[in-house]
Amino acid sequence: MNKRTTRILTLLCLLFLVGISQTTAQTLVLWHADGTTTDVELYTKPQVKFQNDKVYIKSTVLNMEYPKENILRFTYKGGASGITSPSNNADYSQEDGQLVFHGLKETDVIAVYKTNGIRVPISITRSGDTATLPLSAIPSGVYLLNVNGKTSKFTKP
Repeated sequence: MNKRTTRILTLLCLLFLVGISQTTAQTLVLWHADGTTTDVELYTKPQVKFQNDKVYIKSTVLNMEYPKENILRFTYKGGASGITSPSNNADYSQEDGQLVFHGLKETDVIAVYKTNGIRVPISITRSGDTATLPLSAIPSGVYLLNVNGKTSKFTKP
């Protein structure tokens, strides 16, 4: 093989590798309360877990742990995220200006987020296996509702 052929093959290989890295460079971005961000490459298949007062991120190459109050939101950059639309199958109903949850345990966690990922402060009243979330303090709009890691969406008129 002559030098010219070797250079062309090397150049083609480099272009191929650059193309692959650009198409797979999808990143989960964590936005912290202090204004900083942390990028986690999605090719590492990170698992994000909310437990007690911590956020745990574990992947094939890293393990991270943050206090929940330090993480303001999650976003994605790069190619398509692979996130599908949230479902509407949570066990709750919207009645008289409030969300009513049925069949909950005392340890079940309910959180509400704006569509931009920012958590909305809420006050929940529990009675037995039922919880009530008054919507009077939340402005009209579309929200994401997370109950024990399962996300659905609701609209407040």
